[in-house]
Amino acid sequence: MLITGIVTVSAFLLLGLGATRTSRGALYMTGGFLLVIVAATMHVSSFSGVWPLIESLSVEVGIGSLLLAGLLRKHDRNARPWFTIGASALTVAVLLIGWQKVGSTMFASDDRPAIRQEASLESWLVELGEDDDISEIAYALEAHGASWERAFPTVSLLEDADLAQTWLFQVPASEAASLADVLRADVENVDFVEFNFLVHLDEPLMGNADASPSGSLLENDPLAAEQWALDAINGHAVHRMVADMEPARKARVAILDTGVDAGHEDVTGTFVTSPAIVDQHGHGSHCAGIAGAATNNGLGIASLNWEGRFIDIAGYQALNEQGLGSIEMIAQAIVDATKDGSDVISMSLGAKAETPNVIKDAIGFARKNNVIVVASAGNANEDAKDHMPSNVEGVIVVSAVDQQLNKARFSNTNTSLSRPIAAPGVDILSLKTGGGYVTMSGTSMSTPVVSGIIGMMRALDPDISDETVWSILESTARSIPDSRRIGNLVDAEAALVQVLEQR
Repeated sequence: MLITGIVTVSAFLLLGLGATRTSRGALYMTGGFLLVIVAATMHVSSFSGVWPLIESLSVEVGIGSLLLAGLLRKHDRNARPWFTIGASALTVAVLLIGWQKVGSTMFASDDRPAIRQEASLESWLVELGEDDDISEIAYALEAHGASWERAFPTVSLLEDADLAQTWLFQVPASEAASLADVLRADVENVDFVEFNFLVHLDEPLMGNADASPSGSLLENDPLAAEQWALDAINGHAVHRMVADMEPARKARVAILDTGVDAGHEDVTGTFVTSPAIVDQHGHGSHCAGIAGAATNNGLGIASLNWEGRFIDIAGYQALNEQGLGSIEMIAQAIVDATKDGSDVISMSLGAKAETPNVIKDAIGFARKNNVIVVASAGNANEDAKDHMPSNVEGVIVVSAVDQQLNKARFSNTNTSLSRPIAAPGVDILSLKTGGGYVTMSGTSMSTPVVSGIIGMMRALDPDISDETVWSILESTARSIPDSRRIGNLVDAEAALVQVLEQR
């Protein structure tokens, strides 16, 4: 957009020169009009939504008009109209940018910066070399008043040497920096030391689901007609496809979040024994319903999970009831979901932070055990390359679209990463913890849409690999206006058809 802006402003300058010069004035005017055409063509070719277009045009026209007004005034010409236009255009631009910044905080955000723990004790993680022992650094830990324990006691050296050699230690805040420096200097025994920071989940934006009838529906869920996302991903066609089909086996989709209300009427038949059966926050239950609510059961909403025969939902506590989760807590949830035999891990969480080694290790452990990892791109309208854990290699990164299939204005972009895809994430209707249903918006909501599709793929073909799943999702996804920024829109029907053809 910078180049387009330069072209637009240059057009105004040439028009100004043409209006103030007697010599070669016509030539300048012609050049200015030609640049206007070039700029308009560039805007059309890079169109990514009405509001971004208005915002960029307001900035360009504002600057160009003020420069033109300056030239006219210098040559004693009437400059007031152009000053007025320029000031008005820049005012519009400022208002739009301000609204975008304020509005982005109103959505279910998994992109708040990492938070330091304000306490007398700080929590840190240290990874030792494969052949090292905690006794080799115990002197330093004791000297700084620290206590320690294995971070992932269920993981053996044979399963994953990095996770098995990771230790969690608590240290007085006044001693933390000094101890970290001492441990980092011990390159013979220590591979890394990192702060066990907290990730915070913002309160989600509630909304109203608009009815979006798609003709006669096969499913009898009373709220299915209000789920525009099913139309967007061709979910109703999936229902017709699988209604008389049996899965090879049920797939297990792990929701790593604030928990799942296991007693909710729409998941009681699909929820399986797992650690997080209560959700005092609500975010995790909402995600669980999107991924695998029982469908055609005469209750509530529909997912792709026809009659609950294809997907089991499991809950893992990555975030607490306040929506807070430490790096160790999130990594532990990944480890637990992996060891429980999950097919898909769905993470609608994250932070704008450098990706901790322990998160990379945990995701690597999951992928090594044939678990497909899906994560939200984040809600700061920025590049997801700076958002963890979505920026970990091999993770399928989900951005959000609105009902017009444009990039949701809060959604991070994801095409700088290796596995970008888009899914519905605005006014998504799903479970309300404690009973009932509610709409929420965020990439938190678009993520379980994709996780549910992958769960269906694994149910039809349990042996399908991570690489094949991504290849199918990518090749069958549909182009949308913002594809170059958020990837193509996932197509559930096309993906499952291809799975059936290839198995």
